[in-house]
Amino acid sequence: MSARRGESAQARLSRRRFVTLMAAGSAGALATGPVPGTGAKEAVAQAPAQAEAQAVAPTAAEKEFERQKKGTLATLKTIRDYPLPPGGDLAVVFRPLRATRKTR
Repeated sequence: MSARRGESAQARLSRRRFVTLMAAGSAGALATGPVPGTGAKEAVAQAPAQAEAQAVAPTAAEKEFERQKKGTLATLKTIRDYPLPPGGDLAVVFRPLRATRKTR
């Protein structure tokens, strides 16, 4: 977003930066739960019951996440347990590319 006349450079805020700040603020607000003193006593009282219900029945997405996590950990264990001979070749060798010159 461009600054209007009379606004300082610090007052300018790009759209991307604004969306990033809004997303971070929303995520922070959701992660901390209800703010004390805002009349959310009912939500605080229901929080243990909701946590207990959620612990009993994980959603399908949570089940899939745990399944993929177990598979990833098993794959990493297999890779790490694979014996390698000492002094083997490097997996990646860096070779710089020559700069290409543009013709007119």
